[in-house]
Amino acid sequence: MRAEIISVGTELLLGQIVDTNAAYLSRILSELGVTIYRRTTIGDNMERLLAALREALDAADVVITIGGLGPTMDDITRDGLATVFEDPLKTDEAYAESLRRFFESRGMPVLDSNLRQALVPVRGRSLPNPHGTAPGLLFETESKAGIALPGPPNEFIPLVDTYVAPYLREKTGNVGTIRSLVLRVAGMGESLVEDRVKDLMQDSNPTVAPYAKLGEVHLRVTANAPTAEEAERLIRERAARVRERLGSAVYGENDDTLEKACVELLTARGRTLSTAESCTGGLVAQRITDIPGSSAVYLGGVVAYSNEAKTDLVGVPDDMIARVGAVSEEVARALAEGARARFGSDYGIGVTGIAGPSGGTLEKPVGLVYLALAHPAGSEVRRFEFHGARPVVRHRASQTVLNMLRLSIIRSGQERG
Repeated sequence: MRAEIISVGTELLLGQIVDTNAAYLSRILSELGVTIYRRTTIGDNMERLLAALREALDAADVVITIGGLGPTMDDITRDGLATVFEDPLKTDEAYAESLRRFFESRGMPVLDSNLRQALVPVRGRSLPNPHGTAPGLLFETESKAGIALPGPPNEFIPLVDTYVAPYLREKTGNVGTIRSLVLRVAGMGESLVEDRVKDLMQDSNPTVAPYAKLGEVHLRVTANAPTAEEAERLIRERAARVRERLGSAVYGENDDTLEKACVELLTARGRTLSTAESCTGGLVAQRITDIPGSSAVYLGGVVAYSNEAKTDLVGVPDDMIARVGAVSEEVARALAEGARARFGSDYGIGVTGIAGPSGGTLEKPVGLVYLALAHPAGSEVRRFEFHGARPVVRHRASQTVLNMLRLSIIRSGQERG
């Protein structure tokens, strides 16, 4: 079965809303073995919507629309589908009455526009939406189907899970499934990652595809199989081979984050962490404390932005700053060691640099960052020149120092073993 997804809404085209719904639906369709040829975004324009719907139905067996089912004049999806399927809309009186009760119970007037949401196809049917006022809609012919889903994610996702997935599973006859696993890699560039696994990328099933992300690389392993169990087996076998090639550079899977990997390692080893940050402004601490359970391993941190704060709060010698400057290997090390001493933690992180866009010199350009890690065996400092806007430099710095922490914990465990 082939499907196309059409997201409807000018706000999507303007970038005011990120279309996470289409990504979620694509994953579900893949798991069901439904092939997706194309995803399209259309503004609130009936002429363009009709053209997109007709083109999609010429190429696909089912077209799924997202958004445009509300009560206002720019909510045009139900009318567009009714036109292309030649299935007129009628008022579902029971649903119209439920809408009246809904608005009246909240002391709100019931407008004619509100009752547009009770329009359903004559030959098709509605898909109940307990989380909103606009139901989903199903249009059908002997060979084609159109499914209209509301845009708010809290309404969209339950409808996909409750109605769309079972409907398509029945239509496909469970002929197969496509499953994917994402391996997340840190501390290794995309080119090197590809070089290590390029022979594995030549196979058609499972496939291995790299994607460069900010401060890391993702490898998507995808398998097509008759059953979910077979697809998962193929994926795990291929993922194991990838891990053999990349070793400890692989820090997690799917939605794992580097900070989550660090917190889990600290927890498992019974170790603690503290931080002293300058140019990252507490970003490392924020990322760590975003993880549930981090309070057991993260003792505290200091945002030592000014030179005085570096001296007063973390104990960086003021003569050191005067001699080598705040952005230096020596100060980064002093920040890490000072944080470790101040909080009594096993690990201490120190960050100092020039995030930009101003403040750089020929000797110390914008993007120069020193990252330090103090640990029971001593301390280490690394120098980087990150390129990009201020948020990019800050994120790359936090990403890199977290990976330094992760690898250090792994090494210490190997040495004890």
